[in-house]
Amino acid sequence: MNSIREKILVPKYVQYILLPIALLLGLWFVSIIRTIIIMFLLATILAFVLDQPVSLLHDKVRIPRILAVLIVWVILLAILAGAIALIVPNVISELNYLIDQIPEYTTRTESIVRDLQRWFGELDLPYKPDITPGDIAGKLASGGEEVAMRALGFAQLLFNMGLNAFLIVVISIYMLIDASRLKKTAREAFPPQFQADAVRLFERVQTALGSYLRGQLLVSTIMGILGGMIAFYGGAGTYVFIIAVWVALTEVIPLIGPFLGAAPAVILAYFTVSPTRAMWVALLFLIVQQLEGHILVPRIMGKSVGVHPLWVMFAVLSGASIAGLPGGLLAVPMVAIIKVTIDFCREEMVLEKWDRPLLEKKPVEDGESA
Repeated sequence: MNSIREKILVPKYVQYILLPIALLLGLWFVSIIRTIIIMFLLATILAFVLDQPVSLLHDKVRIPRILAVLIVWVILLAILAGAIALIVPNVISELNYLIDQIPEYTTRTESIVRDLQRWFGELDLPYKPDITPGDIAGKLASGGEEVAMRALGFAQLLFNMGLNAFLIVVISIYMLIDASRLKKTAREAFPPQFQADAVRLFERVQTALGSYLRGQLLVSTIMGILGGMIAFYGGAGTYVFIIAVWVALTEVIPLIGPFLGAAPAVILAYFTVSPTRAMWVALLFLIVQQLEGHILVPRIMGKSVGVHPLWVMFAVLSGASIAGLPGGLLAVPMVAIIKVTIDFCREEMVLEKWDRPLLEKKPVEDGESA
């Protein structure tokens, strides 16, 4: 026999006051810990993607889940370590060569400034730039301390990014190990009649995220190789690895990434060969970016996101304004999740028709208020 016990009744007016206050406090708290939220979101996306190979080893090969997680991560880290061992020594060698060439590039810069001064002098303009080649050389020579400070700040940024990346990996490992319990908790958060639909939605999100990340990795690799080839043609053959890695990394940045990736190759072609060669390099990068936008991205990544570029631009700018570069990078995967969710709702949900419209017209006599 069920016993009846009294419960506390919260009046409506108290709810009207407490709910907005709780919402405002929640938004304030989220704004404070947004960096942690972004880390957990990135770890969740990573866990979603890696859950497929882990589940394959666990379900098909009958390997314990903890061991399956370790195997997947060992393979992933081995691939990453191999790529680093192949790329980093060449990049360091090319950077050292670039540092040795700075005096020559400074002399070339002075020559360019002289040419510009002569060109402006021949034009009848109300304003002429008041700058001399000596000013440029002085700026480059006296900027050592500023460069050192910026290098220190960059090193600190790299340390923080490395620490955050390590924490994201640790969080994702915990999620992968405890995936079955997390899935059960998420499924039971829905009413029983909707749990099967929730499972299908999670599977679609997982597929979309995996497709997006694999596509982004493939596009970055292809663009990095093409960028290195263009740099070699542009006369910057001694900096091929630097430019290829830079182009591949900047491809991850939506919208402005391709332009940032092309800039070093164009500048080095200008300094090492000629302005004409720099123009050809810029033109080649423009052609490659058009091929990327019209062939690579639609074929490789079109199925994972599939939204209008204006929405992607809005999402990237919004994410960057909220959380800087991490927010901008996280924007496109979030757009993919929202797109999959909306498509799922359109397929599985039907809106009940309203018996009476929210607004309707009513006949009134002249002078009578509605």
